Amino acid sequence: MLCDGGYSSYLQLSKCTGLKVAIMSYCAPIKAPGVAFLLCLGLTACGPSKTDALLQPSQALGDILAEETVRMAGANKTIALITPDAQWGPTSLVEKSFKAALQAQGYSAALAKAAPLGDPMSPKRVGLRPGDFFEALQNATGAGAVVSIAGAPLLTPEDAGSLKPDHPPILVIATAALGEEPGVPGNRTRLQNLLNANIIQLAIVDGGEDGAPSSGPKDSPHQLFAQHYRILRPAPH
Repeated sequence: MLCDGGYSSYLQLSKCTGLKVAIMSYCAPIKAPGVAFLLCLGLTACGPSKTDALLQPSQALGDILAEETVRMAGANKTIALITPDAQWGPTSLVEKSFKAALQAQGYSAALAKAAPLGDPMSPKRVGLRPGDFFEALQNATGAGAVVSIAGAPLLTPEDAGSLKPDHPPILVIATAALGEEPGVPGNRTRLQNLLNANIIQLAIVDGGEDGAPSSGPKDSPHQLFAQHYRILRPAPH
């Protein structure tokens, strides 16, 4: 498992003697004298109710992603979507909740590209390739926004220089899990560089927001999102 950006989580669900077993692994940076290393703890919980509880943050992720997308798209109600292809796994819970939340607000998602990301069991070799990213943008002409559930594009400086400045707003999900399916976590420094260069306009990563709201129901989408995820935006000028 890849631990990127100082913190990541991976949630994988499988069947164990007829029951769903949820396995969530956390990787946290630990500092020793002169040495930095990673301690990975595996937590397991069996049973439908606990499985549902583990999946609630991913549901909330799709809901809040839809809110941010609608805000950026404005009156243009067509949203272009970049997703992992079928080899990565079935449609994720994040994608399902995102589409449902869009539809509830009168917006629709159109597939711009189902991208081959590589083998999720070899995380150092996975990612959204530049050619697939540019193909998606070409297919997204006229859309109000582009949303990548397949992580951030792996662009070289030359690739970034060829990006047209008038592209629709691009929002990226760069989390380790998309519900039952693995996600494509991103390096936060690289993501921030993409944001500051105006290549992407928003990125969502693992890790709760500082000063997460304490009022309201604990299982509300905004509460759950604030406890588990963080929004990255371009640095103020």
